[in-house]
Formats: sequence, C-alpha cells, structure tokens
Amino acid sequence: MRTFHLLAAALLAASPAAAQQVVRDVGFQGSEAARYDEARDEYLVSNLGAQRGPDGGADGFVSRVAPDGTIVELKWISQGLVDPLGIFVHGDRLYVADVAAVKTFDRSTGAPRETIDVAGAVRLNDLAVAPDGTVYVTDSGSNESPGALWRIGPDGAVSAFAPRDPGLERPNGIAVLPDGNVIHGGRGVNLVVRTPAGAIVREVTLPTGQFDGIVVLPDGSLLVASQLGHNVYRLDLESGSTTTVAENIEVPAAIGYDPRRNRLLVPQIRAATLTIHPL
Repeated sequence: MRTFHLLAAALLAASPAAAQQVVRDVGFQGSEAARYDEARDEYLVSNLGAQRGPDGGADGFVSRVAPDGTIVELKWISQGLVDPLGIFVHGDRLYVADVAAVKTFDRSTGAPRETIDVAGAVRLNDLAVAPDGTVYVTDSGSNESPGALWRIGPDGAVSAFAPRDPGLERPNGIAVLPDGNVIHGGRGVNLVVRTPAGAIVREVTLPTGQFDGIVVLPDGSLLVASQLGHNVYRLDLESGSTTTVAENIEVPAAIGYDPRRNRLLVPQIRAATLTIHPL
C-alpha cells in the first residue's frame, strides 16, 4: 500500500510537466510572439527570421501551429516582413508590428492589406487592438533613443500615445484592459496603466521586471512575462498580488493564451521554440 501511494504521488507530481509541450526543431527562426486565433482554433507565431535587425533583410514570417503542436504552415505570411515582433488578431485582420510600420493581413488568407507607417518610430515592438479598432503599439527605442508609445486610430491616423521619454523604460508589452484602459511595461519593475487619452492612472510593481508579453485573462487578471525573472506571473490587478505560473524560462517573449484549453503559450526567440503550458 505504501508503494502504491508513493507511485501515485509521483505520477501526480509529474503530470503537469508531462502535459507541457515544447514545439522545437520545426523551422522557427527567432520565435517572438504567439497568439490564439479562435476562428481557426490555431496558434499564430511571429518569427524574426535568420537575418535579424532592421538592416538584416525582409525574411521574417508568421507560422500557423495546431493546438497539438503540429506545424500547419511554417511560412503562412512572409511577404516583406523585416522583424515582425508583436502580433494581434482582431476582426478580420492580423496586425503585425514590423520595425517602423504596423502591417495588417487578411485573417483567413494571409493576404497583405494595409501598411500604416509610423513616422519617427525606432523599434515598434508589441501591440494591442481595442474593441473599437484603435491600435496601441510600443516603440522600444534603442540605446541612443528612448522609447515611446503610439496610437493608431480606426481611421489609420497615427499619434503619440506617450511621447519619447527615458521614463518609459524602453516599453515592450502592452494590453488593453476590459475597462478600456491600457497597461504597458518595459525594462523596469513597474507596469503602468493609462487611460485611452494617455493619462497615467496607476503603477503596479512586480517582484521582477524587464517585461515582455502581457495577456488579459477572462477573469480580468493578467499574465505577464518577466525576462529578468525568467518566468510568467499571474497578476491580480486590483490587489497587486502575483503568483508564478511558469518558471525557469530562459527568455520568455510575447506570450499568448488559449482560452479554449486554458493554456499559456510561451515563445522563445533564441531557443526558436514555442512552449504550450497548461494552467
């Protein structure tokens, strides 16, 4: 009986790890962002390509991945993408942040649609689309140029959401909250909440920072990737309390979430992988 209990305990302890799946050695090249496409019931993964950096060439691409980890189409979108970082599914479009422009593609076919140039952009990184079609996109800047935040209206008009400022701490992850406010984070330990007009509402301090992806869960809590902590937090925004839902990740990038299966999607640029992590 004691042996049975020990075996049962071992199986229970191993089950979460056994359920986790790492998609690797499939042709990813700098897998940066992952999003769930509810219409297809698939995961979309942006890849920076082999020649990374704004001057490296236009060899970035977006992959389609089945929920079981099978590659449906490795280079579903590969038309003129330089460094596709953040991606977001909204309406009939896939939005892609690509260095100095936001590019949209048909959600069904992958055909290119609009290219919205962001004059003065240094390094567009992550983006989120509000229900009314307003796009909020982070500009991580460079070592020589501070970061900024941009807003693209439903009519395509581009304006500064937050002007270029070292205080933005090279912003990266961004998300639209259920109340319409916008939350973003960068290389510090604070997440900043702003109104749609750009006014700061509050700041929330997490145990570790250097944030990448931010995802809003159905209950209003957030998943936040911390590159400094090598982990992903679940944050209760009201109380500010955090729990760690995934850890020992070398460099968690722009994470995604599959609500149908309650899964965290963790892309890693250097490892060229996608980890499917059950919550």
